[in-house]
Amino acid sequence: MALRAALIFFVPIEMTSDASWYFNRAISIASGEGYSEAGYPTAYWPVGYPGFLGIFFYLFGQDKLVGQIANLVMAAVSFLLQLELTRRIFRSEAAARLSVLLLTLYPNHAAYTSFILTEIYFTFLLLLGVYLYITRSHWLWVWICGIVFGLAALTKPQVVFLPGLLVLFHVFSKERRDKLRHPFIKGFAIYLAMAMVLVPWAVRNTMVFGEFVLISTNGGATLLTGNNPTASGGYEENDPLVAQRNFSVQDQVESDRHARKLATDWIRANPMRFVELIPLKIWHLWSRNGEAEWAYQAGYQYYEQYRNAFRTVRWINQIFYGLLLVGSFAAAFLLMKHRDKVAWPWALIGYCLMIYLTLISIVFSGQPRFHFPVMPWVIMYAAWAAVMITAGQPRERYGQQGIRI
Repeated sequence: MALRAALIFFVPIEMTSDASWYFNRAISIASGEGYSEAGYPTAYWPVGYPGFLGIFFYLFGQDKLVGQIANLVMAAVSFLLQLELTRRIFRSEAAARLSVLLLTLYPNHAAYTSFILTEIYFTFLLLLGVYLYITRSHWLWVWICGIVFGLAALTKPQVVFLPGLLVLFHVFSKERRDKLRHPFIKGFAIYLAMAMVLVPWAVRNTMVFGEFVLISTNGGATLLTGNNPTASGGYEENDPLVAQRNFSVQDQVESDRHARKLATDWIRANPMRFVELIPLKIWHLWSRNGEAEWAYQAGYQYYEQYRNAFRTVRWINQIFYGLLLVGSFAAAFLLMKHRDKVAWPWALIGYCLMIYLTLISIVFSGQPRFHFPVMPWVIMYAAWAAVMITAGQPRERYGQQGIRI
């Protein structure tokens, strides 16, 4: 925590780009203006994080430090969740402690603590939701789990399918067939709680825009920026086709609809190019790491003075990230041989999240920051693989005290 606090207090940055947008939307919420931009109600980006931050700005003041301290607290809780999830899923105290150590030292994760961005918040919700699902069976906790996933969906809508995946894992982990209906009842309760979070926001959007908008109005734009004549796998907003969407805050629903049509028309007219972009999108998603440096480059006034130091840390981070990926791949092979030493099939959750994230990027675009929420799982796998390879087996096994549902 000291490492992250040092970045906040000794390497101060100004919020730029997306961070500035979230910061200003949170201020408008805290000021009683609602979720608005330039005086117009908006739902361009999901409200989850600005809404969360707006509450803290209302309570503690409209200062970026409030958001940074919130990130610091969520990072602390994420360490505890990482520790407990690794213990229960991989049944190894050594792997659990090593995974937290690796997350602690992971430069890109530490750097994001300073930014008013969704990554720390969403990763915290993702870890908390999974933790509650696999460790708590009382119905109060089931409802809380659903609310957590609802808040996560208000931040990144694609998470809406995750509870369904957990239900399937729950079914396959059951040995007694007479209890198979319990996971489905639990899943229904979770989705009901999620609806309690999502429906009020959908009602607000319908009242504001005059038509149904579940969460946000940027799906078409996101699709278009990854599928256009100059697209190369990443985010491309300067293409002439992208400019044709003619975005305006006051007419954002129509703009989103138009952007979606432009994108789908281009894909239909260029199916082979769309297929050719798939490996490029995967490459942009997974090849690079350390994108937090860009925010320092834009928002830290002494960046040029310490440019070499930033670049050195970026390279160290890239090597560190590469080793984590190698470790996660090694863990996949080890799981085939040692599935009896882990909580099965819960040990596959992280790989499913990685695959799901990749499939989404194949459709839209690949960006390094998109894989941020699954990095704790990559680290869990790498830590477990390191323990298995160096010690032959986990030093301390949890046996029947593993996953408790």
